[in-house]
Amino acid sequence: MRFFSVEEANRLVPLLSKTFGRVRPWVERVQKLAEVLDALGSAPETLETRAQREERESLLERIREELGPFQEMGLEIKGADGLVDFHARRGEEPVYLCWRFGEASVTHWHDLQAGFSGRRPIESPDDFEPTYLS
Repeated sequence: MRFFSVEEANRLVPLLSKTFGRVRPWVERVQKLAEVLDALGSAPETLETRAQREERESLLERIREELGPFQEMGLEIKGADGLVDFHARRGEEPVYLCWRFGEASVTHWHDLQAGFSGRRPIESPDDFEPTYLS
């Protein structure tokens, strides 16, 4: 597993921002389509509902294609609307560096179990050292 330094994580922020800027409208549309389709329940499928299901599946595939390369790099996409964790080490402790769409840089970290609500400010980027193990 690869562990990122704050500097390495921040180098990816412009690409993450651009990608999530493109993906977020698709995510919103998928959510709206899911609400419409869920409201229909087990009603018989019509041409309209078939088209909505196909649109949803097409958008989900596009989202996966856009976000997949980040996962292959070792990032964890916690939310398709723009929440990303980077594996890191704070001393000997494995933690996550945390970034959210709209933030200019990676400025927070949290314990592996804490999640977004447990975010803490990064006081010293030097506390997080990279490793190059795959």
